[in-house]
Amino acid sequence: MAPMAQAQLLDQSAGAPSPGQVDVGSAVVTGLVFDNMSNFEGGNPNAHVAATSSTPNYFMGEGYTLTPGTIDITGFDLYPVNLSGVNYTGLKINIFVWGSVNTSGTVNAATPAFGNLLASYTLTSSGAFNTGFYFPFEGSPNGVNPGITLATPLAIPSTTIGLTFNYQGTTDGVNYVNANNLSSLISYGTPPTAGALVFSGYYRNANSEVNGNFTSSLRTLGNANESLGVRVYGDVVPEPTSFALAGLGMAAVMIFRRRK
Repeated sequence: MAPMAQAQLLDQSAGAPSPGQVDVGSAVVTGLVFDNMSNFEGGNPNAHVAATSSTPNYFMGEGYTLTPGTIDITGFDLYPVNLSGVNYTGLKINIFVWGSVNTSGTVNAATPAFGNLLASYTLTSSGAFNTGFYFPFEGSPNGVNPGITLATPLAIPSTTIGLTFNYQGTTDGVNYVNANNLSSLISYGTPPTAGALVFSGYYRNANSEVNGNFTSSLRTLGNANESLGVRVYGDVVPEPTSFALAGLGMAAVMIFRRRK
Protein backbone atom coordinates (compact mmCIF):
# COMPACT_ATOMS: atom_id res chain seq x y z
CA MET A 1 0.00 0.00 0.00
CA ALA A 2 1.23 3.46 -0.86
CA PRO A 3 2.28 5.76 1.97
CA MET A 4 -0.15 8.55 2.85
CA ALA A 5 0.82 12.20 2.60
CA GLN A 6 -1.27 15.06 3.92
CA ALA A 7 -0.91 18.75 3.22
CA GLN A 8 -2.81 21.98 3.55
CA LEU A 9 -2.48 24.77 1.04
CA LEU A 10 -3.69 27.29 3.61
CA ASP A 11 -6.16 27.22 6.47
CA GLN A 12 -9.82 27.35 5.54
CA SER A 13 -11.46 30.77 5.79
CA ALA A 14 -12.78 31.59 9.25
CA GLY A 15 -16.47 30.88 9.59
CA ALA A 16 -16.69 28.62 6.55
CA PRO A 17 -18.66 25.41 7.16
CA SER A 18 -16.58 22.26 7.36
CA PRO A 19 -17.02 19.48 4.74
CA GLY A 20 -20.31 17.69 5.19
CA GLN A 21 -21.83 20.55 7.20
CA VAL A 22 -24.95 22.40 6.09
CA ASP A 23 -25.10 26.18 6.29
CA VAL A 24 -28.84 26.57 6.94
CA GLY A 25 -28.85 30.32 6.51
CA SER A 26 -27.58 30.20 2.93
CA ALA A 27 -28.75 26.65 2.15
CA VAL A 28 -25.22 25.70 1.05
CA VAL A 29 -23.93 22.16 1.47
CA THR A 30 -20.16 21.70 1.65
CA GLY A 31 -18.64 18.37 0.65
CA LEU A 32 -17.49 16.20 -2.24
CA VAL A 33 -18.35 17.50 -5.71
CA PHE A 34 -16.17 15.07 -7.68
CA ASP A 35 -14.75 11.68 -6.67
CA ASN A 36 -13.23 8.96 -8.84
CA MET A 37 -11.08 7.37 -6.10
CA SER A 38 -13.47 6.06 -3.46
CA ASN A 39 -14.44 2.96 -5.46
CA PHE A 40 -10.80 1.92 -5.72
CA GLU A 41 -9.94 2.79 -2.14
CA GLY A 42 -13.08 1.01 -0.99
CA GLY A 43 -12.01 -2.23 -2.65
CA ASN A 44 -14.40 -2.28 -5.63
CA PRO A 45 -12.96 -5.06 -7.84
CA ASN A 46 -13.90 -3.15 -11.01
CA ALA A 47 -12.03 0.00 -10.01
CA HIS A 48 -8.34 0.31 -10.88
CA VAL A 49 -5.45 2.77 -10.98
CA ALA A 50 -2.46 3.06 -13.29
CA ALA A 51 0.15 5.48 -14.60
CA THR A 52 1.31 6.31 -18.10
CA SER A 53 4.88 5.63 -19.19
CA SER A 54 4.51 7.83 -22.28
CA THR A 55 6.56 10.99 -22.01
CA PRO A 56 6.71 13.87 -21.46
CA ASN A 57 4.15 13.52 -18.68
CA TYR A 58 5.15 15.97 -15.94
CA PHE A 59 2.10 18.16 -16.68
CA MET A 60 -1.19 16.26 -16.87
CA GLY A 61 -4.76 17.51 -17.05
CA GLU A 62 -8.39 16.50 -17.34
CA GLY A 63 -11.88 17.93 -17.68
CA TYR A 64 -14.39 17.28 -14.90
CA THR A 65 -18.09 17.88 -14.37
CA LEU A 66 -18.84 18.68 -10.75
CA THR A 67 -22.03 17.93 -8.84
CA PRO A 68 -24.97 20.04 -10.09
CA GLY A 69 -25.29 23.26 -8.11
CA THR A 70 -21.58 23.53 -7.25
CA ILE A 71 -20.68 27.21 -6.86
CA ASP A 72 -17.06 27.01 -5.70
CA ILE A 73 -14.13 24.75 -4.88
CA THR A 74 -12.82 24.44 -1.31
CA GLY A 75 -10.14 21.73 -1.61
CA PHE A 76 -8.68 18.65 -3.26
CA ASP A 77 -7.36 15.16 -2.68
CA LEU A 78 -4.44 14.52 -5.07
CA TYR A 79 -2.42 11.44 -6.02
CA PRO A 80 1.09 12.02 -7.39
CA VAL A 81 2.98 9.01 -8.75
CA ASN A 82 6.76 8.59 -8.66
CA LEU A 83 8.07 6.09 -11.19
CA SER A 84 11.02 8.30 -12.15
CA GLY A 85 13.75 6.13 -10.63
CA VAL A 86 14.70 8.91 -8.20
CA ASN A 87 13.94 8.96 -4.48
CA TYR A 88 12.80 12.49 -3.61
CA THR A 89 12.81 14.15 -0.20
CA GLY A 90 10.14 16.67 -1.09
CA LEU A 91 7.51 17.58 -3.65
CA LYS A 92 6.26 20.85 -5.06
CA ILE A 93 2.64 20.58 -6.18
CA ASN A 94 1.27 22.98 -8.77
CA ILE A 95 -2.48 23.04 -9.44
CA PHE A 96 -4.17 24.96 -12.27
CA VAL A 97 -7.95 25.43 -12.27
CA TRP A 98 -9.59 26.33 -15.58
CA GLY A 99 -13.09 27.69 -16.11
CA SER A 100 -13.74 26.14 -19.52
CA VAL A 101 -12.96 22.87 -21.30
CA ASN A 102 -12.58 22.40 -25.05
CA THR A 103 -15.08 19.69 -26.00
CA SER A 104 -14.85 20.22 -29.77
CA GLY A 105 -12.48 17.31 -30.33
CA THR A 106 -9.89 19.63 -31.89
CA VAL A 107 -7.03 20.57 -29.58
CA ASN A 108 -4.04 22.50 -30.92
CA ALA A 109 -2.13 25.72 -30.32
CA ALA A 110 -5.05 27.83 -31.59
CA THR A 111 -7.69 25.92 -29.64
CA PRO A 112 -6.04 24.43 -26.54
CA ALA A 113 -7.63 21.99 -24.11
CA PHE A 114 -8.64 24.60 -21.53
CA GLY A 115 -9.50 28.27 -21.25
CA ASN A 116 -10.22 30.94 -18.63
CA LEU A 117 -7.58 30.22 -15.99
CA LEU A 118 -9.36 30.83 -12.67
CA ALA A 119 -6.44 30.27 -10.32
CA SER A 120 -3.17 28.43 -9.79
CA TYR A 121 -1.85 27.12 -6.49
CA THR A 122 1.55 25.94 -5.28
CA LEU A 123 2.51 24.08 -2.12
CA THR A 124 5.45 22.01 -0.97
CA SER A 125 5.59 18.87 1.13
CA SER A 126 8.64 17.23 2.66
CA GLY A 127 9.10 13.54 3.33
CA ALA A 128 10.17 10.33 1.60
CA PHE A 129 8.69 10.23 -1.89
CA ASN A 130 10.48 7.13 -3.12
CA THR A 131 10.24 5.78 -6.63
CA GLY A 132 7.76 2.98 -7.20
CA PHE A 133 4.89 4.44 -5.18
CA TYR A 134 1.97 6.81 -5.43
CA PHE A 135 1.30 9.24 -2.58
CA PRO A 136 -2.26 10.16 -1.53
CA PHE A 137 -2.67 13.72 -0.33
CA GLU A 138 -6.03 13.19 1.32
CA GLY A 139 -7.76 13.96 4.58
CA SER A 140 -9.04 11.60 7.25
CA PRO A 141 -11.45 9.96 6.93
CA ASN A 142 -11.12 9.67 3.17
CA GLY A 143 -13.68 11.65 1.23
CA VAL A 144 -14.81 13.76 4.19
CA ASN A 145 -12.04 16.31 4.74
CA PRO A 146 -9.76 17.47 1.91
CA GLY A 147 -6.06 16.74 2.00
CA ILE A 148 -5.43 20.16 0.47
CA THR A 149 -7.68 22.99 1.66
CA LEU A 150 -7.90 26.34 -0.10
CA ALA A 151 -7.62 29.46 2.05
CA THR A 152 -10.60 30.98 0.26
CA PRO A 153 -13.23 29.09 -1.76
CA LEU A 154 -12.64 29.51 -5.50
CA ALA A 155 -15.78 30.63 -7.32
CA ILE A 156 -16.42 28.82 -10.60
CA PRO A 157 -18.50 30.02 -13.58
CA SER A 158 -20.01 26.58 -14.26
CA THR A 159 -19.77 23.00 -13.05
CA THR A 160 -17.47 22.01 -15.93
CA ILE A 161 -13.83 22.73 -15.07
CA GLY A 162 -10.35 21.78 -16.20
CA LEU A 163 -7.65 20.73 -13.75
CA THR A 164 -3.92 20.46 -14.42
CA PHE A 165 -1.39 18.93 -12.04
CA ASN A 166 2.37 19.34 -12.09
CA TYR A 167 4.64 17.67 -9.55
CA GLN A 168 8.29 18.64 -9.08
CA GLY A 169 10.77 16.73 -6.96
CA THR A 170 13.73 17.74 -4.83
CA THR A 171 16.62 15.80 -3.33
CA ASP A 172 18.14 18.72 -1.42
CA GLY A 173 15.06 20.54 -0.15
CA VAL A 174 15.92 23.62 -2.20
CA ASN A 175 15.89 22.88 -5.92
CA TYR A 176 12.69 21.42 -7.40
CA VAL A 177 12.70 19.97 -10.91
CA ASN A 178 10.24 18.51 -13.38
CA ALA A 179 10.82 14.84 -14.12
CA ASN A 180 9.21 12.42 -16.51
CA ASN A 181 7.21 9.75 -14.67
CA LEU A 182 6.74 12.04 -11.69
CA SER A 183 3.13 12.37 -12.75
CA SER A 184 -0.54 11.86 -11.88
CA LEU A 185 -2.37 8.68 -10.94
CA ILE A 186 -4.94 7.50 -13.49
CA SER A 187 -8.24 6.05 -12.30
CA TYR A 188 -10.36 3.78 -14.49
CA GLY A 189 -12.98 1.04 -14.57
CA THR A 190 -15.94 2.53 -12.70
CA PRO A 191 -17.76 5.86 -13.07
CA PRO A 192 -17.15 8.61 -10.50
CA THR A 193 -19.20 8.37 -7.31
CA ALA A 194 -19.64 12.15 -7.33
CA GLY A 195 -19.69 14.31 -10.44
CA ALA A 196 -19.03 12.98 -13.95
CA LEU A 197 -16.30 12.78 -16.59
CA VAL A 198 -16.24 15.22 -19.48
CA PHE A 199 -14.47 12.54 -21.50
CA SER A 200 -12.60 9.29 -20.89
CA GLY A 201 -8.89 9.99 -21.14
CA TYR A 202 -6.41 12.65 -20.06
CA TYR A 203 -4.00 15.26 -21.38
CA ARG A 204 -0.24 15.25 -20.93
CA ASN A 205 2.33 17.79 -22.09
CA ALA A 206 3.22 15.87 -25.24
CA ASN A 207 4.32 19.15 -26.87
CA SER A 208 6.40 20.01 -23.79
CA GLU A 209 3.86 22.60 -22.62
CA VAL A 210 4.67 24.06 -19.19
CA ASN A 211 1.86 26.61 -18.72
CA GLY A 212 -0.77 24.17 -17.46
CA ASN A 213 -2.58 24.00 -20.79
CA PHE A 214 -2.34 21.44 -23.59
CA THR A 215 -2.06 21.73 -27.37
CA SER A 216 -2.11 18.05 -28.35
CA SER A 217 -4.95 15.56 -28.44
CA LEU A 218 -6.54 13.64 -25.60
CA ARG A 219 -4.61 10.52 -24.54
CA THR A 220 -5.91 7.23 -23.19
CA LEU A 221 -4.69 3.87 -21.95
CA GLY A 222 -7.74 2.32 -23.60
CA ASN A 223 -9.84 1.79 -20.48
CA ALA A 224 -13.41 2.75 -19.62
CA ASN A 225 -14.07 5.72 -17.33
CA GLU A 226 -10.44 6.80 -17.48
CA SER A 227 -9.34 10.06 -15.84
CA LEU A 228 -6.75 11.50 -13.50
CA GLY A 229 -7.48 10.43 -9.93
CA VAL A 230 -8.78 13.30 -7.81
CA ARG A 231 -11.37 14.32 -5.28
CA VAL A 232 -12.74 17.85 -5.48
CA TYR A 233 -14.52 19.47 -2.55
CA GLY A 234 -16.81 22.46 -2.81
CA ASP A 235 -19.98 24.29 -1.86
CA VAL A 236 -23.24 23.23 -3.48
CA VAL A 237 -26.53 25.10 -3.64
CA PRO A 238 -29.17 22.35 -3.92
CA GLU A 239 -31.56 22.48 -6.88
CA PRO A 240 -34.92 24.20 -6.16
CA THR A 241 -36.66 20.85 -6.74
CA SER A 242 -34.63 19.38 -3.88
CA PHE A 243 -35.90 22.09 -1.54
CA ALA A 244 -39.48 21.41 -2.65
CA LEU A 245 -39.14 17.67 -2.07
CA ALA A 246 -37.51 18.25 1.28
CA GLY A 247 -40.36 20.57 2.24
CA LEU A 248 -42.94 18.00 1.21
CA GLY A 249 -41.11 15.38 3.22
CA MET A 250 -41.19 17.48 6.37
CA ALA A 251 -44.87 18.32 5.83
CA ALA A 252 -45.70 14.64 5.43
CA VAL A 253 -43.89 13.82 8.67
CA MET A 254 -45.74 16.58 10.50
CA ILE A 255 -49.12 15.43 9.16
CA PHE A 256 -48.35 11.82 10.05
CA ARG A 257 -47.41 12.75 13.58
CA ARG A 258 -50.56 14.80 14.05
CA ARG A 259 -52.71 11.86 13.02
CA LYS A 260 -51.14 9.45 15.49
